[in-house]
Amino acid sequence: MNPLLDRAYGCLIATAIGDALGMPASFMSISQIKQEYSKITDFVTPSREQVAHSSIVAGGITDDTQESLIVSSVLKEAGKFDTELFILKMKEWAVKYNILESTVIGPSTRLFLETIISGGNYLEAGKKGDTNGAAMRVAPIGIFHHHDFELAIQDAIASALPSHGSKPGVASACAIAAAVSKAIEGKSLPSEIMVAAILGAIRGEESGYDIPSPSVAARIHLAMEIVDRNQDKPLEEICLLLYKYIGAGMKSYESIPLSLGVFYAAKGSVTDGLIAVVNLGDDADTNGAIVGSLCGAYSGASTINKSWIEKIEKVNSINFKEIAQDLLKTCS
Repeated sequence: MNPLLDRAYGCLIATAIGDALGMPASFMSISQIKQEYSKITDFVTPSREQVAHSSIVAGGITDDTQESLIVSSVLKEAGKFDTELFILKMKEWAVKYNILESTVIGPSTRLFLETIISGGNYLEAGKKGDTNGAAMRVAPIGIFHHHDFELAIQDAIASALPSHGSKPGVASACAIAAAVSKAIEGKSLPSEIMVAAILGAIRGEESGYDIPSPSVAARIHLAMEIVDRNQDKPLEEICLLLYKYIGAGMKSYESIPLSLGVFYAAKGSVTDGLIAVVNLGDDADTNGAIVGSLCGAYSGASTINKSWIEKIEKVNSINFKEIAQDLLKTCS
């Protein structure tokens, strides 16, 4: 496998791995995770205490990965991010799988889906969306535009505005798209990828609807500072500090700075980063998916536990390598 494909494939498969590893711990506290699972180091069946994803089997993906696959299909079919095609595919997905009757989606995505199904004005409905749904699905845009940072930012903005159009919502999508775009190229240090994320967040904050919220860009910078000041500590301790100062919830200004901080602290290691972030709990599946996107784009599929890859692709019947090839082929 050539290095570019290795990183693109790594980004997509690690998104799904992080999603599935974090799924059983979603919206649990650190102490609840310890009580129910001791420590999550592999795919596990959700316990009875798991309310959001109780029906998913070990290794199963959630809406985080499913929506990123929708974005991938839009890029493949349109040769760019096409808003109308994205809306059509999201509507078809929601209707086919009765998503509005499920507990898996966040509030901003729920309002977006309700609006497009009813034929309402999604841009108006989505302008206050401030959760992490746009960021969790945006990695394919970073892969697709690995050769062009500016196009990655532009398409990230376009992908966020319909559902997560607030300053933090757009900023978070731009931060992850920018970071993935930089990482996929394979020429950057983790610190340089973090700087790209900050620049992306700043651009996103300029494009989003103004709501009362902390700055995503400032919080990514804070995450870097926390990691840099505590490099002598074990990864688990650093990540606990990130959690204490930033949080791990679904709000964009928690989830995205935390996930980038874990990527930075783990130095791009898929295994280390994912185990660290999912055991923090709260929005564990989405944070796992985002950390997976970042670490997979940086380190590549060749560094990932082969049994994890086999489990994910078998349980979910998805060929992520083929999707990565399609994204790279279409963008060229």
